[in-house]
Amino acid sequence: MPAKGLPKRAVAYIHEMGVRSLDHLAETVSDDASDALKTLVGHWKAMGARDKEAFVDHVATSVVDVVAASAVLPIGMKLGKKVAKATGKAIRKQTKKIRKTAKKSEKAMTAKVKPAKVKQTE
Repeated sequence: MPAKGLPKRAVAYIHEMGVRSLDHLAETVSDDASDALKTLVGHWKAMGARDKEAFVDHVATSVVDVVAASAVLPIGMKLGKKVAKATGKAIRKQTKKIRKTAKKSEKAMTAKVKPAKVKQTE
């Protein structure tokens, strides 16, 4: 597994946690899970030990690449702070939109509809 820029212990940890996580997922998946998750768990249970190791190696390689790339991304503290600030701002903006939409829909759902007055005849 190519582990450029990461210690061997970190790569081994990622690999080991991948195997453990998928084993745990296979044991605890519920009946109301998505079809994709059920398919993954079905394939995982059908795999032999070698196939499981090879699968986790492929996934772990991708994880290692992402971790290594994210460590190199902010070249300096100043740039890293700018990236973090911009990301936080975008997340807050999106959260605000979602809350506003949820509040509007909640008000619409709880609005009481007044029943029409019915004239009683004697």
